[in-house]
Amino acid sequence: MNSIRKYFKKELLDNKHPSFHFINTLGWVLLFAADSFIVSPAQVLANPTTFIQNLLEWLTFYLITVGMRIIYKSYPFRSKTIFNIIGLILVIAFISSILFYFCGHFIFLLFNFTDQTKIIHKIFSAKYIISRMTQLFPLLTTWSLLYFGIKFWIELSEERQKAEKADLLAQSAQLLMLRYQINPHFLFNSFSSLRALIRIDQKKAEKMVGKLSEFYRYTLVTKSNTEVSLIEEIEAIIHYTEIEKIRFENNIEFDYSIDPLAEEYPIPSFLIHPLVENAIKYGMKTSKMPLQIQIKANVENDWLIIQIINSGKLFINGNDQNYSGTGTGLSNVKSRLEYSYQNNNSFELIEQEGNVCATVKIFKELK
Repeated sequence: MNSIRKYFKKELLDNKHPSFHFINTLGWVLLFAADSFIVSPAQVLANPTTFIQNLLEWLTFYLITVGMRIIYKSYPFRSKTIFNIIGLILVIAFISSILFYFCGHFIFLLFNFTDQTKIIHKIFSAKYIISRMTQLFPLLTTWSLLYFGIKFWIELSEERQKAEKADLLAQSAQLLMLRYQINPHFLFNSFSSLRALIRIDQKKAEKMVGKLSEFYRYTLVTKSNTEVSLIEEIEAIIHYTEIEKIRFENNIEFDYSIDPLAEEYPIPSFLIHPLVENAIKYGMKTSKMPLQIQIKANVENDWLIIQIINSGKLFINGNDQNYSGTGTGLSNVKSRLEYSYQNNNSFELIEQEGNVCATVKIFKELK
């Protein structure tokens, strides 16, 4: 009993699709049961002999379809047209119908040996053959069509899953590539600042090394995760801004306003970092000192709204406001948002009332 339970669990729960033998066996068992107990119970259940005879005939059907499957399985249907496949089905179904016709009547002879002359005469009667073939041929043709239909459906399903998996892997690779554009840039700037601090103030340089260590520990911990909670990202930003405060001392101030509802909201890791980095980089060029930077986050109707606001002006390249000219940072943010939240995100960078505001909006229904 336990082995039967394990078999059904494997076929119905563990495997993506039940095996051919499971489906084929179950189908013929159900047909045999329907014939014996619903369609013709008076004839089939009249005595044990007729029941066994009927059972053997249905078993013959089963064994013939197993043989048909061997032929179909070896047929290179992928390289054939639909007409070739239908032609093969009709030929194999016809041959199998003839095979069953004679096998079935041989079984009948075994149980009715005394009437063999009469039975043999009837077997080779053209009228009787045509009558029986009109029953057998459609049955085996239908079985063949079901076999190929299920086979095509399973393969199509598997190919779709493979395509989706390949697409996810491609997106994951692209996300990693976009993310790793951030780290070398920040590392270069940090080492440049550290080199300068070593010459001026070794204690501050030592403190900065500690903050860098904490920041890059977050990088290592989250490198295999495409998403982290907002509060984890904010903690990493705090480490980063403390490094920048060591660099710029009293010339920079940070203020955090994080709605508790937003803290566990999942976002792509290192999404905010480029925005804070740009706010510092370009704010230091355009703002009165000290540079004021606000980092805000709140949730409205399942929309996470993140704002990075810095005092100063929107950086101008030539005569145009360069929305994407702050390097790879903003294009990185836009690309990652589009990959992670297609049609459910927005990004805006504007200057208003003496401040530059970068706003990220992400929609993700939370359960």
